[in-house]
Amino acid sequence: MSDILYLINSYCSGSLPIDILRTLDDARIAFVRGDIGDALAAVDRTLDELDGSMPGYRDVIALRLFMGSVIGADSKRWMAEAADESVSGSDALKVAALCVESDEHWHSGSLLQGLSLNRSAVEHSHDVAPVWRVYAYLLFAKKLSDIHISLQAHRVVRDLDNLIDSTGLHVLGSLPEALRSVLHLQAGRFDQAIEAASSAVRVSDEHDSAVGVKLALSVAATAHLALGDWDRAVKSLDSFHAKVDHYALPDSVARAAFAETALVAAQEGPHAAAEQIRAKWHLLNTGSASLIEDPARPAWLIAVARRAGDTALADRCLRAIERLANDNRGFTLLESAAQSARAAAAGEKPELTSLLDFGADRQPAAPAPHRPSPPAAPDPKPLAAAPARPRRPTAPQPAARPTAAADDHARTAQARARAGAADPAPPEPRPIASLSLRESEIARFVGRGMTNQQVAKQLDLSPHTVNFHLRNIFRKLSISTRVKLGPIVAQFDRPPDS
Repeated sequence: MSDILYLINSYCSGSLPIDILRTLDDARIAFVRGDIGDALAAVDRTLDELDGSMPGYRDVIALRLFMGSVIGADSKRWMAEAADESVSGSDALKVAALCVESDEHWHSGSLLQGLSLNRSAVEHSHDVAPVWRVYAYLLFAKKLSDIHISLQAHRVVRDLDNLIDSTGLHVLGSLPEALRSVLHLQAGRFDQAIEAASSAVRVSDEHDSAVGVKLALSVAATAHLALGDWDRAVKSLDSFHAKVDHYALPDSVARAAFAETALVAAQEGPHAAAEQIRAKWHLLNTGSASLIEDPARPAWLIAVARRAGDTALADRCLRAIERLANDNRGFTLLESAAQSARAAAAGEKPELTSLLDFGADRQPAAPAPHRPSPPAAPDPKPLAAAPARPRRPTAPQPAARPTAAADDHARTAQARARAGAADPAPPEPRPIASLSLRESEIARFVGRGMTNQQVAKQLDLSPHTVNFHLRNIFRKLSISTRVKLGPIVAQFDRPPDS
């Protein structure tokens, strides 16, 4: 039934021969199942049989443009075809072309233009088939989350959820949960991020769908790292790479690449991590705002490179974030990330702490017996042969983390004994949990050094509104100055027990 509803909501306008409609239906189902090669081949066969004057031709071009853009195949060719077609009103081709152009700007670093085009795609999508509205909403939510406009991103995800539910597009039902997992990850709610990611994978499995799976797995891997569960992080990454017939958008690929590099840093030290950064540079999406999904990522990359003595790589990382910030003046979070990166490049300790920074400063340990991860469960469909890819890390030896923790505990106990201090009380609950979504958003920006005016501009609020929320934040956190907010905000990027 979900397949039928999906096809109804993907209906081509105009009348086409019945055999072509069947081929297109097969292509859509193949695509949502992850059979990308079959889907593209079916659409290409259809286009060979169609004349540009036939009704429905624009919708088929839109479908081919969409599929190609998702996997990076032939998008320029089909964008040219779309440009040759007269675009009037709102239809699938216009929405698809706006979405593709939006993403091209976004991933080349033109953030304002990318965001504006995506917003336009959302507006035009209200008059087309629901599946195109889902596409526009998905990309818009991802862009908003990249630049930490989380409250608006939550609203778009909620609208996406309502759209999928009201139209019966259950085969795409994993998308809202996958997007929520990203927002939980950014807010430091790592357990909730893992729960939402698991829910997304479960919904995809229920509907035999590939939609959102790699996005969810990349989030799960990063959240497990933040919680110190390296074995589960490695399993999530293994699953991510095993699904070779599933597509992944650039931010998911980058998130997985960052997680793998962090594991290499923890297991083998900074020299191996620097080598990994160079090998995976084309996957890290350093020209896009996804570089600052974790605002401390650029500083972390630079710190790893400096520890490895690789000044050329450190300079390359610094140039990437500075170029992104300079090309998008007014994005204060980018400016904050660039400032932190400059501090790291100067050998100073950046104010921002990345959740990836849990072992990059260790020296490589002596070789130890490797305990491999259990093999991933086979997919229900046979997988194509996986292409060769760079070495991925295995889980670090579990003994290393307890030993370091025990040393830290011993040193702390000795210091307390010398000072005559009593045993420490159990850790208090994290105060940030008391903040609303909007308060959390403002606290993050202010804690990272932004003025009220800068925050207001970033969130499209009045300075008076920001000041009102800031007073509530101070009251809830029992603080009286902006300076004291910085250390508390650092908890957003740390697990609760760190």
